[in-house]
Amino acid sequence: HKTDSAMSSVSLLSLLGLLALFASGTATKGVDVSQAVMIDAWKCLKSNGYTFAIIRCYESVGRPDSNCPHTIYNAWDGGMSHVDIYMFPDPKAGNPSGQVTAMIDNLKKYNIKAHGTKPGSYGTLWLDIEGSQYWHSSQSENRDFFNGLVSAAKSLGQTVGVYTSESQWEPIMGDWTGGSSFPLWYAHYDGSESFSDFRAFGGWSKPSIKQFRGDASVCGAGIDENWYPGAALNATVVA
Repeated sequence: HKTDSAMSSVSLLSLLGLLALFASGTATKGVDVSQAVMIDAWKCLKSNGYTFAIIRCYESVGRPDSNCPHTIYNAWDGGMSHVDIYMFPDPKAGNPSGQVTAMIDNLKKYNIKAHGTKPGSYGTLWLDIEGSQYWHSSQSENRDFFNGLVSAAKSLGQTVGVYTSESQWEPIMGDWTGGSSFPLWYAHYDGSESFSDFRAFGGWSKPSIKQFRGDASVCGAGIDENWYPGAALNATVVA
């Protein structure tokens, strides 16, 4: 990213939206974006082999991303097979519940909700944990803030995932494993569409998605490139 850049049958149906995209066994590529992307660009991205989108909906400056709602609609209308969102929180501002609520309320204004009816819909909310300069010097405070984000997201019916990497998680959270019950989307810009580089950290023994290239420009859009092996995701059910 750019730096500012007990299961019920009901919950099963909404489990891990993006992580349930295909059961074909084929690898899947997608993009994440932190700026407005128009429909034609999404159509172009689809023609270039990208099939899912993860869109920033909250900025590190402590406010909902005004580009998010329309970009969600544009991604669906441009042919994406799945759309998720991510939140870059503002830990030093405190009030994690208020930040999550503000983001979700902003989406509601545009009739967008988790596991709703597309195009007013998204799957997983990924919590972006990176940039130690944005966080407290106290890892205990950071853990409390993270737990606040999670509690608020769950109370608002969100499916939660974590975006981070070993180099980002450990300075912020230490050796804490408090996020490991959630799917991991990790960053390693080695240009390789593979998990072979992954090394366990933070309690995660395996990832769900890899961000393998950052700050790319494709179809006139500024993107980061992401990948996952479809075969590894067959256990979940699409919403």
